[in-house]
Amino acid sequence: MSLAPRMTLAACIALLMALPALAEIVPTSQLQAVAPLSSVQKIALPPVDLVRAAQDDEIRTLQGEPDRFAMPEKLSITPEDAGTWEELPDQRSMLWRLRIESPGALSLNLGFDRFRLPEGARLVVHPANGTELAREFTAHDNRSHGQLWTPVILSDGLVIELTIPTVSRHDYELHLIQVGKGYRSFGDVESDKSGACNNDVVCPEGDPWRAEINSVGVFTVNGVWKCSGAMINNTAGDETPYFLTANHCNINEISDASVVVYWNYQSPECGQQGGGSLEDFQSGVIYRASYQPTDFCLVELEEDPDPAWQLTFSGWDRRDLETSNAVCIHHPSTDEKAISFEDDPTFITSYLSNTSPGDGTHLRLVDWDDGTTEGGSSGSPLYNADHHIVGQLHGGYASCNNDLSDWYGRFHVSWEGGGTSNSRLRDWLDPDGLEPWTLDLYDPHSIRISVSPENGLDSQGLVGGPFSPDSRQYTITNSSDSNIFYQVNNRDSWIELSHEGGLLEPGATATVTVSIHAGAAGLPSGEYHGEVEFLNLTTGQGDTVRPVQLQIGITTAAYSWSMDSDPGWDREGQWEFGVPLGGGGSQGNPDPTEGFDGPNVMGYNLAGDYPDNLPEQSLTTEAINCQQLVGVKLRFRRWLNVELWPYDFASIRVSTDGVDWTTIWENTGAIADDSWQGVQYDLSEVADGQPEVYVRWVMGTTNAFGRYSGWNIDNVEIRGVEQVPVGVPETPVARARLHGAAPNPFNPRTEVSFTMARSGPVKLAIHDARGRLVRMLSDDVFETGDHAVSWDGTDDRGRRLGSGVYFVQLVAGDVVDTRKVLMVK
Repeated sequence: MSLAPRMTLAACIALLMALPALAEIVPTSQLQAVAPLSSVQKIALPPVDLVRAAQDDEIRTLQGEPDRFAMPEKLSITPEDAGTWEELPDQRSMLWRLRIESPGALSLNLGFDRFRLPEGARLVVHPANGTELAREFTAHDNRSHGQLWTPVILSDGLVIELTIPTVSRHDYELHLIQVGKGYRSFGDVESDKSGACNNDVVCPEGDPWRAEINSVGVFTVNGVWKCSGAMINNTAGDETPYFLTANHCNINEISDASVVVYWNYQSPECGQQGGGSLEDFQSGVIYRASYQPTDFCLVELEEDPDPAWQLTFSGWDRRDLETSNAVCIHHPSTDEKAISFEDDPTFITSYLSNTSPGDGTHLRLVDWDDGTTEGGSSGSPLYNADHHIVGQLHGGYASCNNDLSDWYGRFHVSWEGGGTSNSRLRDWLDPDGLEPWTLDLYDPHSIRISVSPENGLDSQGLVGGPFSPDSRQYTITNSSDSNIFYQVNNRDSWIELSHEGGLLEPGATATVTVSIHAGAAGLPSGEYHGEVEFLNLTTGQGDTVRPVQLQIGITTAAYSWSMDSDPGWDREGQWEFGVPLGGGGSQGNPDPTEGFDGPNVMGYNLAGDYPDNLPEQSLTTEAINCQQLVGVKLRFRRWLNVELWPYDFASIRVSTDGVDWTTIWENTGAIADDSWQGVQYDLSEVADGQPEVYVRWVMGTTNAFGRYSGWNIDNVEIRGVEQVPVGVPETPVARARLHGAAPNPFNPRTEVSFTMARSGPVKLAIHDARGRLVRMLSDDVFETGDHAVSWDGTDDRGRRLGSGVYFVQLVAGDVVDTRKVLMVK
């Protein structure tokens, strides 16, 4: 291989379904009586010099350039100086035509550096010998940059037709500057194709990856270069059409308008490795960011993709980790889409290097176990076992004929990239600064729910209340075209829900208020952690958890060490107290020259780097009494430099006896602080209420390669909420509860059980999977206690229902509770 204001998609689906099926594009020359094509001016271009093209391609491969399928032919043509005009029989329009041929070309494509059409005009490009895959462009395709680049026409001759209202005869711009003359396979099933070891994505191997497959596309740049890439999700979940690919594919602020992306270009049958359609395409992207060290490039499509294409947005993982296995979805030689599998771990390296960790910019895939990559695969996404993108293909040597390696630019490094918005992914894929480590794939076409806002309820107050904020509203949205049953669950008595589920019709929303229950006023001081589940009972897609946190009492620094004087902690090896000397930095950054707010620190080797092959050496506090504290946290200032895990280690541990230790933090990647960092760690699971707590900072072990300056520590605090005794907390208000059906699945009968906290009216109903009421099991008053109602699988008219999913819904006062039940035959 070579080294190489918007409508959302979901909203467009409803609009698309209301439209008739798209008709074949018919050129004006076939709709009205016009002069024969033989009378239209023809421009004959020289054929591609295949020997010269092959020589150029060898040089391009050595230089790490992207794969090429066409040679550019530079021109300067407008309808005013070439082609043939005629008035149409309707006497309201004019037709301009031009023929272009390049004998032996496998395909042709066009580049216009000036393109603007008035309303009512159309530009159609089609093969000279027919209209298959004719392409149409209108005023809708006008762009501020004024360019238009067309998809390929699989022919060595084409016709350009401009139909324009007579009144707008001179109100247009059209300047053809290039014809791409195809000499290698791109959509041509009879010429050289990718290697036979590739797996068509339609094969069974691709079944677990259907959602990710729909996010991958192939594209051309300047009508001659071609690479792969993938749509990628962002934390706003707003369907912004970001597309991730490789920097060496040469998309920049100048060439971005020339990009043409093709979707769903894949074999119709497993093993065919051909026969794919280039019908689904779009022209033009907006360059957003790139970073040469990891070879990433992020662009935004100028238009939202057509909802009929069923595209998805791949998820990602920005953690500093290698992968246990990997999958790549790509267009080998930019032929039909393929999927490749690596069953073994990847390694963090430099580009084209086998030494780990190197500079840490790439993931090395040692060799493919099933499938391969080829020229044209450049820029394609690499997925980990969790179906998250961890990198994009930079280059390598893999093919069907060897077991050689590929290298992928690491998503982890690209996240911060060069530290600016145009050189990193963070600004675009996390616009609200939520900072998640991972983000799942988003499928706007799935039957799913979404829950907003993203953040949880974080409340606090003194013992006895009140608590602020005391509630948060969440909106549950059904963006699909199907009914969805949803359920909201809470397992903590100090949390209250406004309601617990129901039915969402297509496009509908529901509001759930999550509140701190009045009974929380009786809770003692401390930190309480709960969560609320929002569940899609119909398909499970979009299931979401929102945290709820309640702090009763005030967190204070119960203990603090400013390092103005030596705290006298137990020290091993080169741990010492004093003034750091700013030394070290053989790798990473050197030590500071002073503490955060004074001269002294606790640090490992204040004169420079830690040594090679260092065993674990620790700094340990004296016993700290946390008996009256809850929500215990460790806070301090850190200046730390340590090599990439698993080569060198730095960690923090906690113990209640000085013998058994729990690790609360350990580096998972290289750390290179060049300033004081404020950090805080939760010790509550180990330290809350304990009479003796020990904290330990550990330096080591280290390997024999690479020395860093290690730990520097200042301003250490043990923080927590002092416990305040209170009386017995109030009992939360009891509520009705639907327990579900048993047996489940069932045939022919099941029992629906529920509990009433107090007597009252109850409606117990059965709905089918589409949300339709099929049976009212009960509409009566029930006393306090446990109850069960039998269902025999029939509807209100006594007719036996078919097997499948049904929903039992209980309505009792303000309680609405729903459970899924499966009837089988």
